[in-house]
Amino acid sequence: MELEKSDLYRFPWSQNDNAIAWLEVTDICNIHCEGCYRQKLTGHKSLEDIKQEVLFYKKWRNPDNISIAGGEPLIHPHIIETVAFIAQQGIKPILLTNGVRLTPELVKQLKDAGLSGFTIHIDSHQERRGWTDKSEAELNQLRQILAEMIAEVGGLTVAFNSTIYPSTAHEIPAVVQWGRRHPDIVHGLVFITYRTAKTDESIGRSQDDELVDLGELTYATDHFDEEFVKSPDVYKLIKETCPEYEASGYLGGTIKHDSFKWLAGTVIGAGNRSYGALGKKGLELVQQMHHMFTGTYLAYMSNPNVGAKIFLLAPFDPQVRSALSRWLKDVLLHPWRLFKPIHMQSFGIIQAPDLQEEGVADMCDSCPDMTYFNGTLVNSCRLDEYRLYGGLLTMTKKEKTEPKAKAGEG
Repeated sequence: MELEKSDLYRFPWSQNDNAIAWLEVTDICNIHCEGCYRQKLTGHKSLEDIKQEVLFYKKWRNPDNISIAGGEPLIHPHIIETVAFIAQQGIKPILLTNGVRLTPELVKQLKDAGLSGFTIHIDSHQERRGWTDKSEAELNQLRQILAEMIAEVGGLTVAFNSTIYPSTAHEIPAVVQWGRRHPDIVHGLVFITYRTAKTDESIGRSQDDELVDLGELTYATDHFDEEFVKSPDVYKLIKETCPEYEASGYLGGTIKHDSFKWLAGTVIGAGNRSYGALGKKGLELVQQMHHMFTGTYLAYMSNPNVGAKIFLLAPFDPQVRSALSRWLKDVLLHPWRLFKPIHMQSFGIIQAPDLQEEGVADMCDSCPDMTYFNGTLVNSCRLDEYRLYGGLLTMTKKEKTEPKAKAGEG
């Protein structure tokens, strides 16, 4: 099935009323990931600065959750206090981590401080001690270890994200298959398509029209010549692996009308059986009702194991009705399955900024991952351009900068 925007719900998020705020507590990390868009320039932020940013988000962003990121946030000396302060503001703290420092004791401390859940980044292009040169399928073992550790503590959502390269896209089914076997402890999978600025093809110019060295950016390289993977490619691979999966919501691009920058889908199932997916109308109703009763749009559910209550959306959502019908038929044939809990498992796809011919990038429209910089909101994936050059760069093809030959020359 081809993606059609008319079949999807466009998330109603905006700059000032968005489900997510992105808080970077440090730019120091304990491993290296290819394509990382953050480099060490300032180190750990003070707890006071962190609190001021949280209050800024609360006033100007109105988020359902704050994604605590970095760098690696678990190495920040005040990570427990940060989580607690966010929770005290009535906002869900979600911790984005590579998982290297996770221990059962730390998981419990974070939960006691008010943490809502984890998003753990694991992929085969990381320099991770003991796990280098492993395939995505082999890394499922590490994902399993961390998911079980967090599940043992209980009461926390767990999602795993991976950067997807042309060379690893074919391994998406292995990750999806693993996740579908464990919907009780793996509540979401997110696939982020790799993008890079190519230093051998492009030059950068600052807002003052000065030439800059793209090599100073961690997401610039001179050795990448493959075609980038796009969101629809990932969508097809997930759907081939889990036919019941379907995307229900999206965010488009800031330039290209046909781009899918964020795709979200939620599979409804019990155990490792899938019955269907949340549809466009169900997602719209969830978003609008959440905003009506809480004042914010929804990003992360506090408890994804909502049980059969999800079927209350059936009168409004044809896809949920189909899932309900399949579940009822299954229960009639196998009555003991009535006692298996109903799970919701999300699949997210993010297509990173795409550089256009005119030198500007097609960004995520209503970007959910905007962060704080000098009193304003900026795209977190391009924060280093602000930190290094004072604003976004324009990148143009090198051959387009060469002077044209004058008439009669050549």
